[in-house]
Amino acid sequence: MKYIKVYNDLKQKIQQNIYTTSSSLQGEEYLCELYDTSRTTIRKALEKLKHEGYIHSKQGSGIFVNPPEFYEEKNLRTLSEKIEKNVNLENVLMNFNIIEADQKLAEIFNLSINTKMIFYKRLRKINNIPKVLEVTYMPKYLFKNFSEENAKGAVLRYIEKECNYGISHDIKNVTAIILDKELSETLEMPEGTATLQIEHKVYLIKSILAQYTKEIQVNSNIRFVSVR
Repeated sequence: MKYIKVYNDLKQKIQQNIYTTSSSLQGEEYLCELYDTSRTTIRKALEKLKHEGYIHSKQGSGIFVNPPEFYEEKNLRTLSEKIEKNVNLENVLMNFNIIEADQKLAEIFNLSINTKMIFYKRLRKINNIPKVLEVTYMPKYLFKNFSEENAKGAVLRYIEKECNYGISHDIKNVTAIILDKELSETLEMPEGTATLQIEHKVYLIKSILAQYTKEIQVNSNIRFVSVR
């Protein structure tokens, strides 16, 4: 689709700092000429950039580029993508099963009760230090060949490369929790420590829910970014 090409090009220019933080984008008329397309296409591309946190608009002033902290927090980035090179990331698989969806899972995925689901729990370590505990559910019908080895690897990469599915977006719900004895032992943190739990709903194109994950982080720092 034409608007996706425009969106990708503008996003790349923002990420490469061609459009710098707080700088303004050219007007719609200029962008229409630049990309040889209609205002409708340009507006759809700009709306997608706004939704993902790359830009914001000021009434009567124009459209401006957000700081990297804003769009990096909103976009889907895995722990594998966030860590530096030369760092050892290990995924320790604690549980792997094929289960049947109960009422709660059926409602989350909009599927029938007893639908076959992939379930796995894994502890993600960086340089042998626990960083994230993940509990994940995925519909079996979407990932018929998903195995324990796949669960130990980069799962989002598996979805995109091995299954050839396009990932559309990730809806996150962040809450604070207090670690009980079991979680504190797993994450090697004191019992009663406050930390973050992030619920991820990863959607494929056409709004198909592919993955539901509860992620508990060792790092409890949270950052808020706002623009005006």
